Amino acid sequence: MKFGLIYSFQVPPGSGATHAQLWKDALREADLAEKLGYDSITLVEHHFLDDGMNPSLFVSAAAIAARTEHVKVGTSCYLLPLHHPIETAENAAVLDNISQGRLIMGVAAAYRDEEFKGFGISRAERGPRMDEYLQILREAWTKDTFSFKGRFYSCKNLSVTPKPVQRPIPMWFGASGQAGLRRAASQGLPLVGSNRHHVSELERHYSTYRKYLRRYGKRVFDVPLLRNVYVAESDGKAVEESAGSMMAVLAGLYGKWARWRKMVDDKGRSPDDPAFHSFASHREKCIVGSTRTAADQVEMYSKRLGVNHLLCWTALPGMPHEKVERSITLFAKDVVPSFR
Repeated sequence: MKFGLIYSFQVPPGSGATHAQLWKDALREADLAEKLGYDSITLVEHHFLDDGMNPSLFVSAAAIAARTEHVKVGTSCYLLPLHHPIETAENAAVLDNISQGRLIMGVAAAYRDEEFKGFGISRAERGPRMDEYLQILREAWTKDTFSFKGRFYSCKNLSVTPKPVQRPIPMWFGASGQAGLRRAASQGLPLVGSNRHHVSELERHYSTYRKYLRRYGKRVFDVPLLRNVYVAESDGKAVEESAGSMMAVLAGLYGKWARWRKMVDDKGRSPDDPAFHSFASHREKCIVGSTRTAADQVEMYSKRLGVNHLLCWTALPGMPHEKVERSITLFAKDVVPSFR
């Protein structure tokens, strides 16, 4: 089992915090993560939010890559249709060189109307754009020159330089809808399970995805999963210290975005049910509690889903730096060794 940290760089409005301080804290946490033996640090992308969620993954990842030596640096997920594929190919190649071949590029199709409108792109085109995009990236990274002519993108005798250290750069795919699961499998890309979903939903997603893998004759060995994670000396203390930050994501962001991507709590209730907005109704989506409780939950995801790379979202919105450091330290020292 591999373990990583994931960052979104959100500053809750009215909190008095700044993005400059958040970045300073995160870079210190990256140093600590490498010392503690975490395997990866990956970054979340969204745009036009009042909390300033990270819109610039390559710049952010380069800062982390430049001060670390061993931890993988990644995106989970980079929203492909919102960017131009040639520029993405170039930026990813530069980042792979900065990191000396440590980039993992998780990608997704995006789904929020505001983002597509902000970039002047039709949301209805996101699926077919993804298909063209993925082909362009692979050819740009592996061929000296290439040509492509599609519905959305085209180029002729183009040489993308520098080439990445890894040819091609390893990719993951974030999806939960039928079309996305099929696309991930047909491309032979590992599926990143979302923290929006309860384990029973994830079982259905992975089952569908694995059926498609068999249909397309693909084999995939990485099974990454994103989870909100917080550990403390006791279950009660962990919940007390983290519930508000976890709910800022689960009921706050994802609850608001449920019109584009269905969101339910552990009991299947939608955001229009008052019970949806209590932490207790989402607790089973989170890894939260003492280190013993957390280890049991990690074991459950390993057995039920086959997860072998857990992405831990501990630096949640509004979570103080000292508590993030304490949690990731406890987790590394008292949970991770059970799975090595």
